[in-house]
Amino acid sequence: MRPATKALLLSVVAVVAAGVAWLAVTSSGALELDRQELARRYALPTSKFVTVDKTPIHYVDEGQGPVVVLMPPSFMNLRAWDGAAADLSRDFRVIRLDFPLVGLSGPDPGGDYSTEHFLQLLHGLMQTLEVPRFSLVGTSSGGTIAFQYAARWPEQVERLVLINNAGLPRSAATDPNRARGSALSRWLLAKYKPRSYWQESLDSQMGSGKPAPESVVTMVYDLNRRSGIGGDGLLMMKQFRSLDPQAVLSKVRAPTLILWGKRNITLSHLEADVFEHWLTGAPSMVHKYDELGHYPYIEAPELVAGDIRAFLRGERDGELAQTTRVPYVKPEPAVKQE
Repeated sequence: MRPATKALLLSVVAVVAAGVAWLAVTSSGALELDRQELARRYALPTSKFVTVDKTPIHYVDEGQGPVVVLMPPSFMNLRAWDGAAADLSRDFRVIRLDFPLVGLSGPDPGGDYSTEHFLQLLHGLMQTLEVPRFSLVGTSSGGTIAFQYAARWPEQVERLVLINNAGLPRSAATDPNRARGSALSRWLLAKYKPRSYWQESLDSQMGSGKPAPESVVTMVYDLNRRSGIGGDGLLMMKQFRSLDPQAVLSKVRAPTLILWGKRNITLSHLEADVFEHWLTGAPSMVHKYDELGHYPYIEAPELVAGDIRAFLRGERDGELAQTTRVPYVKPEPAVKQE
């Protein structure tokens, strides 16, 4: 055998052996963290746990005053709000929660990770805490739950804040969860996402150009290798629905502040204007941050908390406006051409 051929074969064998070893490690769960270990690392002194509809829910309840509820984004938990929550809790009673599989909550015993169930869990938690009215702040996918809740129970939501919100219709090119990379790389990442993956992902979402805080990267990396999140996580993605956002948004009645980072590479800031346009039943306003990205409350927590505080206090009501109401007509299904 020629030396070059022998070297090539040895390289192939080494790659295959490394792949087999890697697959064995990831399949064994050796890189996973169980919920108890995650709680040891990320539970706060004020963390509480309650069962809502048979689902364990982790929440934090801090401060005094008018109640404001903070909803987490995808891939993160209530700790994403640490900076903004500390600021807001000086003037408000701030409640944060983790949804099933996100952070320290769940899993749901029946495997129900539908949008409807998430709405019911939030509703059940507020009933358990005996909070009849509150303001609601949601971001990314958490914002989808927020505006659907405000539309379903308008008598409960005093004010609504949407930050870099998900929930609008997507094309194959604009879907944030669209397939990227090769089939092999997608298969490998489905098994295990290394810390470097989350570092790169979060850094790209920081509009200021500064790297994401190390503590946030580590937290997201840890939370997304939680035991059992693989299978149930796929169920959650398959069951999540934004319904008909135009119809839902037209039912919102709470004054609404829409905050958006103009350097958001996941959701264009132009979508903020669509949200405002579709809020035909609620006075609303848009405020955009020139130098921030998808997670402005992580990049500039005091700035964002200040804007939320001013809005909740009614200090910016003079800037609110309402889209001229027109009857909503659901579009007819497209007719297939023969």
